[in-house]
Amino acid sequence: MGYDLWDEGELQALARGSVLTKLVKTLDVDSERWIKSAVSVLPETLRVTAARSDVEWTKQELRKLGGTPITWMPNETAWQMPFSRGKPPGDYAKRMMTILHDSGRITRQEAASMLPVEILGLTDETVVLDMCAAPGSKTTQIAERLPPHGFVIANEPVSSRANMLISNRARLALHNVLINQQDGRHIGRIPAPGYDAVVADVPCSGSATTRKNVKVWQKWRPLDGRSLFNLQATIAERGARSLKPGGKLVYSTCSIDPIENEAVVAEVLRRCPWMELIKIDENILPGLKMHDGLSTWEIIDESGEVVEIIDALPKLPGLKSCHLPPEKRKTIDDDYDTEKENFIASQLSLTRRLYHPDNNTGGFFVALFKHREAATPEGVARIYLPKRRLVDNSGWQPRVLTVKPGGKHAITPANADDIANVVEQYRLNTAGLSWWQRGRRLNIAPQSVYDRIYHPECKNKDGNLWQHDTFHPLKIIHAGMPCFVNNKGSWRTRQEAIPVIENAIGDVTVTIDNAAVIALLNDDAILKEDLLPDSISDYTGPLIFTSSMAGHNALISAWSGTWISLMIGTTERDIMRAKLGLPFQHQLEEE
Repeated sequence: MGYDLWDEGELQALARGSVLTKLVKTLDVDSERWIKSAVSVLPETLRVTAARSDVEWTKQELRKLGGTPITWMPNETAWQMPFSRGKPPGDYAKRMMTILHDSGRITRQEAASMLPVEILGLTDETVVLDMCAAPGSKTTQIAERLPPHGFVIANEPVSSRANMLISNRARLALHNVLINQQDGRHIGRIPAPGYDAVVADVPCSGSATTRKNVKVWQKWRPLDGRSLFNLQATIAERGARSLKPGGKLVYSTCSIDPIENEAVVAEVLRRCPWMELIKIDENILPGLKMHDGLSTWEIIDESGEVVEIIDALPKLPGLKSCHLPPEKRKTIDDDYDTEKENFIASQLSLTRRLYHPDNNTGGFFVALFKHREAATPEGVARIYLPKRRLVDNSGWQPRVLTVKPGGKHAITPANADDIANVVEQYRLNTAGLSWWQRGRRLNIAPQSVYDRIYHPECKNKDGNLWQHDTFHPLKIIHAGMPCFVNNKGSWRTRQEAIPVIENAIGDVTVTIDNAAVIALLNDDAILKEDLLPDSISDYTGPLIFTSSMAGHNALISAWSGTWISLMIGTTERDIMRAKLGLPFQHQLEEE
């Protein structure tokens, strides 16, 4: 049941009687103020794709619709709109929001979920892992923040959800995304020294998502968090073991349940003593109100009532000692380490909580870890440290293990002749790029993908080496951005890939005026000799037009046959129509 089917009074009554609100009352939160916000619909919030050449036009359109930048996100990269999530008023606003999103100029994203990437503070990282990546809002946020040599490995085990990642990578024209399909608890290694940074935004009960999912009020139970705890802790542990010394890991949930949050953080510190919590720099988040994490919390039963620890363990399904606050574990753990648990409890306040009313967002939890360099003087992630038997056996030498070639959909370095043909045809500047092939498509990615992941040998758990020139033991299903497609021997550009290649393309474009663009948008019959320069008036094949509109030069994919025709879809056509002050395509069709 959606929000539209409830009035405010009904929702507040439902909320007040919910088990979730009983949990909130144990968290030292003003429950009445929290309920009032938690039953309201979220405002529409979004990120702007800053790398687009027409980003100022995008911001101008958002301002026309009443949007304002979110103050705690830098450089106007995030915006809040003056309407509810998914409810832009009027036909123009609906269509404009749709085409801005579908063309990759904006990404709709709940403001609170932007926080993990922001606090990670990416600067010069090369390889970042997003462990639970679908649908891809954080993956794309990471990709947009990385330096030119950086890339993100977006992991998602479920095929249908991995398709969301593929779609979002293409929509945003991101060439620095690799999509991997494995269980996050057992994700494959990369060559040493390991990941520079890791995001573990783990599956959770969604107890903080009431503003977009009204079903939470009726469905949430304490057992949900207890059931997910080990999955969450194991994913975070795998990330910690894969992180190089000095690297950072952010753990996050959209839950307010301490068992999914602080209890998991405490467990990661127990399992991974080389990791430490570090203070989140709130100076980079001006105006954002956050609460310190909890060092202690109550345990509630399935009806939401607080129970005593001694009584709770045998009675509550799924409850374990690791779910308890550090200081309460001593009542039931024979091997309780007082000094260690006191230290962990003192560190939990470094984590941060967001509650609904404080910033007009959903609820959220974040923790920032760092791999202490002094704890691992070997200089590599813990996952690479050899087993004791290998250290003691001085005569042992690692074997190189071969990998069977993949099938027809495998990703391989592109054929040198194909690369040469495309580079010559489009006079591309290929500095800092690697080329990959999947089927009939040529993909572009940073050169570091080849240098850091594909080419080096990778150590397995026994100390042997997987052969070089393979992504194994990762299961990469997509690498980089498909930019060119072979159609009957001719390499065509893909319009959605134009943002990737527009700064690399040479002097091969044909400049046309806005009148010609309008004629093409109207599907007028234009002979190629009437539009192309004399030097190429008889040319047949793909070409790229350029035309100045809305303060920047737009690149437009087209085809030269007997007539000139555009090779772009309705979304990009409507973007150009908006820039030229023309009605949208569907408005013309209705007329």
